[in-house]
Amino acid sequence: MDSIMALGTRLIASETRRVETAGQNIANAASPGYKRAIAFQNLLASAVPVVENHEAGFATSTDFSAGKLIHTGNPLDVSIDGRGFFEVATADGPAYTRVGSFTRDASGRLTTAQGWPLQGSGGDVVVSSSGDWRIEKDGTVLENGDPVAVINVVEFGDPSKLRRIDGGLFVADGQSAAPVDGVQISQGNLESSNVTLATDMMQMMEAVRRIEAGQKLIHTYDDMMGSALQRLGEMSA
Repeated sequence: MDSIMALGTRLIASETRRVETAGQNIANAASPGYKRAIAFQNLLASAVPVVENHEAGFATSTDFSAGKLIHTGNPLDVSIDGRGFFEVATADGPAYTRVGSFTRDASGRLTTAQGWPLQGSGGDVVVSSSGDWRIEKDGTVLENGDPVAVINVVEFGDPSKLRRIDGGLFVADGQSAAPVDGVQISQGNLESSNVTLATDMMQMMEAVRRIEAGQKLIHTYDDMMGSALQRLGEMSA
């Protein structure tokens, strides 16, 4: 009988995490470059590239399929057309992202919203506020017609080792990054989130129904145990 309680408890725990995963996706549907998190069980029918992350016994994965490109006209918005990640320098070491919405800090560095500098061939990518600068499709940064940096765009042989952290960033956890051949970068465009709201809303509703089923299972178990104890009490009286 205890197995019934355990089954109900596991069902509620796993489906609660599924609701949280779908909620995270829905909350980031408008976040540029965000990559959708999916439940491990949904991978069987999926043909998109994913990576797995096992946390507290529940498997989640990242859908790295590309989002649509949105034209903004902002020279600080940069997107990758194809595979690869931008490299940024964080306080804990290199991190990687598809979020190309950069700003320019007081030192002229192109940085993420969290202040992490974009990395190029010579370190931080720096441009002056007064100079005429642009980014070529191959990632070369030109200022007044002269090349000052080449933006690092890298990929990994085993994406399953990438780990999601805050701010739309991923860390390699020891895996080596390799330059992407034939990189295509588009200035003035942002990659949108690859979340499909209808899909995540549907999965959230399905998970809620399964949570309710788990709760009913536990309530049924409690009623059965209550009835059994009552009968035992009557028999011993």
